[in-house]
Amino acid sequence: MTNALNGAGASLRDTKILIPEIPGEWTQRTRSGSTQVWNDPWHKTGLPEVRMEPPTKGLFADRIDGAWYWVCACEKCLGTDKSYNYSPCEAHDRCVTCNCTRADLTEAPWGVQGGWRCKPCQDRLDAARKAEALAAAEAKGHSEDDCVYTSDIICPYCATKQNSDDRHESAHGLECDTCGGKFDLEVEWSPSYTTTKARAQAQQKGPAS
Repeated sequence: MTNALNGAGASLRDTKILIPEIPGEWTQRTRSGSTQVWNDPWHKTGLPEVRMEPPTKGLFADRIDGAWYWVCACEKCLGTDKSYNYSPCEAHDRCVTCNCTRADLTEAPWGVQGGWRCKPCQDRLDAARKAEALAAAEAKGHSEDDCVYTSDIICPYCATKQNSDDRHESAHGLECDTCGGKFDLEVEWSPSYTTTKARAQAQQKGPAS
């Protein structure tokens, strides 16, 4: 059935297959990965829980005109602009860089915008980014002197800006996101001041004469 529905790169866009096992009166359906779950106990419908897998990857169950159908859930088949394809079909469940399939994977892939990238492709991309950043830093004469009292966390090796969202204390042995260089971080804080009226004068309109 997979080949018939999504073979040779065919789109699932217009797929609509009736699911006769599910009564049209049932309205509660959730998704657990590719598994479709009707009457999940959490909803407390009092109806029997039923779990079903779609007849092929890239489909999910949808209630249309009072009946349940298998319809397309693959964002690429549908032509949407969503950055994450939650239910890719067989034809589109591929590395965004080299187009290999999940069956070709020997290691866990990286989740990226638009799908996933196989580890060999990610490793090559990271190596290229590292080489480019280090070469640019060398060309600019980048040194540790450029990393003193800066408003951003700057790598002392390749000069790339590091994520500072969760860095509020000094730390040792951090690793650059781009070149992998190890560095220590000192967090410098600027003083701020707050004044309030003295307690003894808090009820007075102004300073004592």
